[in-house]
Amino acid sequence: MGKKPAAKKEEEPSQPAPAAEAGEAPQLSLEQAKHLARYDNTAKMTPFLDRHLIFPILNQVQESGIYKTEDVTRVELQLLAETWMIDYACDRYEGIGEEPPASLTDRREDILEKLASCRNHVMRLLEILEDDEKVKRISTFKSIGELCDAFDIEPEMVDELVTYAKMQFDCGNYELSSQLLKHYRNMPQASETMTPKQITALWGSAASALLLKEFQGDDSASELIFKLDEYLENAKAPKSEVLLHRTWLLHWTLFAIFWHDKPDPKLMDFLLNEKSLSIISLSCPHLFRYVGAVLILQKRLKHLVKDTVWIIHHEAATYSDPVTRFLLALYTEMDYDDAQHELQRCEQVCLSDCFLRDHWNEFQENARLHIFESYCRIHQCINIQMISSKLNMEAEEAELWIVKLIQNAKLDARIDSEKSRVVMTKAPPNVYQQVIEKTKNLAFRSTMLVSNMDKEKAEKASR
Repeated sequence: MGKKPAAKKEEEPSQPAPAAEAGEAPQLSLEQAKHLARYDNTAKMTPFLDRHLIFPILNQVQESGIYKTEDVTRVELQLLAETWMIDYACDRYEGIGEEPPASLTDRREDILEKLASCRNHVMRLLEILEDDEKVKRISTFKSIGELCDAFDIEPEMVDELVTYAKMQFDCGNYELSSQLLKHYRNMPQASETMTPKQITALWGSAASALLLKEFQGDDSASELIFKLDEYLENAKAPKSEVLLHRTWLLHWTLFAIFWHDKPDPKLMDFLLNEKSLSIISLSCPHLFRYVGAVLILQKRLKHLVKDTVWIIHHEAATYSDPVTRFLLALYTEMDYDDAQHELQRCEQVCLSDCFLRDHWNEFQENARLHIFESYCRIHQCINIQMISSKLNMEAEEAELWIVKLIQNAKLDARIDSEKSRVVMTKAPPNVYQQVIEKTKNLAFRSTMLVSNMDKEKAEKASR
């Protein structure tokens, strides 16, 4: 089984900051801000995000009140210097009481000139794409050459459409960029192998869909993520390059999971499959926070908890936070007091995290359910007073909570009011499930074994 990894000693969390009005940063003391900043993953996440995807994260960071508004704005301005969003940059300067530099005016003129030049190059194709009848004809062509002959355009104009869409994306016109890239992807391809332009178009479409929060439909963010996954599955690029791109894709997936009320179940399966967990172990262990959060927030994934927690335990020396430690305390150590303390710290994590800050109430409710179900597996009769302390609830509140669980068919039990206890009904073991559980981790173990062998081989070669 292995020893429990030594967890870093932490101070007890200070009281959460009072809730602020929507859109306003809560007033935090310096101590509260420092404590929340310890759990902020922004610096670890941003290297794997398109800079446009960083802006909504910075908006969330600013609303959390952890950092000074001016400091966050300065970071935004550094990012904006590498985009074409001149008007937005001017607004940010005005937001901190400064005049926009004169160089922005000159840069705006340069950008408008480049946009006009590129638009003129693709104007004929843009006019075709505005005609619904002609757009319908595009899918009937078997090749780019046939399309170009039918509409009397040059083949170079088709690829130039991607460049124009990228320019619009850089200007912050995500809707127009998304539409242009969709048209491009629907055009006939020269070969089954994706060209660099087609790959760029697919990534650009995914970024636009995430920024527009298009989480449903045929060209939704989730569908585009699956297409990128399929491309990477068959890519003939170096392993290191594929690993990097898959790391990017896993980070992008978080937007579609946590910023949508009803995320696609296939996205969560994608995040939790053995290949994704292996990539997280190798290149981005900080994503184990979100792996743990998905396990807690999504009740349908209970069957994956045991195996996934085993992987989190295996990687605990590399990454640990209250979310992962809560699961380890509960499912590896069976330490319910430690689990309760880590759950209290989880509130601080959620408040400081751009993906989890709107999920704390649901997180707490489901985490309590995990504690209760875990406790029920090893006890047939449970004292309500005692379990209420494990759930960090009052005895009466805990009893009402348990009654609701039983009424909603989430718990096979009954309450003995005379003895103030819960009596569990034992279910017979499922033989088929036991066989599945014994073999589930083979792929992950094999991947980690190969990775360790490669590392050892590289170390020997460097000696």
